[in-house]
Formats: sequence, C-alpha cells, structure tokens
Amino acid sequence: MSAEGLTAWRRGQIRLTDIQLYGGLFATAVAAFCLAQVMGHRFGAASEVVAVLGDATCGWSWLLVRALFQRPSPIGSERERWPLMLVLTLVGAGAFLRLAPDLSSAAPRMVDNVSGLVSSALLLLAAVEPLKGLGAGVSASERRFRMGFAAGYAIILAVAVIWVNGAPGDSWAARWSGQIKMVCALIALAGMGFALVWRRGHPLAAVGRSRARPLTDEEAGLGDRILRLMTEEGAYAQPDLKVADLARRLGEAEYKVSRSIAGLGFRNFNQMANRFRIEEARRRLADPALRRLPVLTIAYDCGFASIGPFNRAFKAETGMTPLAFRARV
Repeated sequence: MSAEGLTAWRRGQIRLTDIQLYGGLFATAVAAFCLAQVMGHRFGAASEVVAVLGDATCGWSWLLVRALFQRPSPIGSERERWPLMLVLTLVGAGAFLRLAPDLSSAAPRMVDNVSGLVSSALLLLAAVEPLKGLGAGVSASERRFRMGFAAGYAIILAVAVIWVNGAPGDSWAARWSGQIKMVCALIALAGMGFALVWRRGHPLAAVGRSRARPLTDEEAGLGDRILRLMTEEGAYAQPDLKVADLARRLGEAEYKVSRSIAGLGFRNFNQMANRFRIEEARRRLADPALRRLPVLTIAYDCGFASIGPFNRAFKAETGMTPLAFRARV
C-alpha cells in the first residue's frame, strides 16, 4: 500500500465495500451449509452452530446481488442498515427454531412460517435485481452480464428450491435433496465468484436519472441517445468535448441536448462528462493488468486534459484521490 493509501486507511476513509462484506458473508454461509450437510447431527451442538450459520444463505445472496447490481453509495456515506438487520433477523430465527424444545407450539410455528416467507421473497428479489438495470443506455456487455446472471440464478433457484422441495417424499430427488442443494450452493458460489471478478473490472456507471420534471417522449429518446453515445462510443474520452460536439454528432439543437442532459439528472454537461470519465478511470485503476500504468496516462485516456482537474473530479466523485483508490482495490 502506498503512503497515501496508508494515510487514508488511518483516517478511516477505507472500509469494506458492500460487495466485499456480503461476498465474504455469502461464501461463509455456503461453506457452513455444505459442512452442515456433511456433518449431519453427529457432532451435537457443534453441528447445530454450523447449521445456523448456513441457514440464511438466501439472505446473504440477496445482499450480495444488491451490491453487485445497484449503484454503489458514495465513499464515506453510511451503509444501509435495514437489509443487513433483516438477514441477521433470519439468522436469529433459524437459531431460535433449532433451539426451540417444541416446534409444534404456536411461537415456533409462527417464526417458521414468517421466516420461510421472508426467505422466499429474498430469493425472488435476488433473481429480479439484475433485470432492474436493463434500461436504455446500458452497455451491451453489462446487459449480457445481467441477463446471464439472472438466467443462472433462476436455474439454480428452480432446481434447489422449486424442484427439490416439491418432489414427492418417495422420489430420488427427495432422498438426495441435501446433496442436490449442496451442489447447487457450490455452483452458486462459483457463479458469484465469477460475477465479483467481472464487476471489479466493470464498475457500474453512476448515471443519475432523477428528474426535476417529467421528460417529453422526444427528450427521453434524445437522453437515451446521449447515454448510448457516452457508454457505447466513449464520446467522453475527447478532452475538449462540448455540448456543441454532442449536438453535432446527434444532429440536434444544442438547447435540446442541454435540456435532455438536465432531464437525466445531471446539473450540466460538464458533470455528466466527468461522471463517465471517472467511472472509466475507476475501472482502469481497479484492473490488475493496468497496475503499472501511470495515473496521468489513465487521466489522459479518460478525457482529462491535465492531472489537476482529474484529481479534483475523482475525489469529488469517490471521496478519495486516484492513488488512494488504486491502493484500496
């Protein structure tokens, strides 16, 4: 770690991201689930503790999927607490059910029913989360990644939950349900690992879509064309890019382009251009293959004319300098 990165760490500016935190917790839960299948009840209390750790795998997977496909919070902001508290409550409910002396009484039955409903809801939410970001302006590679992830998750969900849990009691699927679910969990872990590696090299573009007023159909269509020009053609990489340049390439009047940019949630054209430039810089700084590439070269390649504006814009967007960001990842 560089001296600048070490200083940032000492000041508390570097912390686990949601992806790192929930990725670790998901991997731990999958390992505990698989270990519980192997251990059975042969080790008494130790078996129960391991089983509890693996009970909320669906909850950790939901948190990890949210972190993978939702725009990350700015550095220094508080992490949302309610999703984590919800999953921890599921873990607590699992522990309660395993320790309850009489599962036929009212309280355990109610806890079991509620936790089952919540777990099912979280599994469905995790399956649809990638599909929420398939609107216009998403790059082709991001779209393929999201659709592939959603399809893989749905297949695992169909096998491990719908098919196995619904199998007749005398069928081989029911007899081997634990082993089938363990294989599905390991496949899910491998898939999540691939998704984490892919996302590290392709950070989400922080595109604001909040609008001060509803857009007309014409403005919305022009906004989508602007986003495609920025995401797919990399127009932001032109150092002296101006609104007039975009208008000329789009064949539209400058005032229409400016109005559509405002409708996309940006204060002005410069903020939009810098947002895309910083996202590309983040991707390159996080790429191990580009570790030796000078920060100045990355700044030039992303459309900045000099290092000073790049450093200021990067820190305003992420809360840290480019060198600290590279050291952190």
